Amino acid sequence: MKEKTELPETQKNRKKSKLPILIVLAIAAFMIIKGIMLQPEISENIEQISDIQSQIDYEQQKAEEVDNLKEKVNSDEYIEKMAREKLGMIRKDEIVFIDVTSDEE
Repeated sequence: MKEKTELPETQKNRKKSKLPILIVLAIAAFMIIKGIMLQPEISENIEQISDIQSQIDYEQQKAEEVDNLKEKVNSDEYIEKMAREKLGMIRKDEIVFIDVTSDEE
């Protein structure tokens, strides 16, 4: 019969100490690979965030313009300007000159 030969104590300790290192290396390799695989998605998300931030900035600018226009709309100067431009109105003390010459001859 064969006798079982036992490994010396130092060899047992070496095998035991290698196992946690291998586990840590395997986990690290998995995390690195997973990170590399997610990189395109991360880049796409960063681009979407940039686009959305641009839209937010644009909408904030438009909101400021609307607020400024709201303030102007109730002013007498704006009302007079719109009456002149859109409706062709004039003040009663103004003199209007109409150009009757025509370029069509």
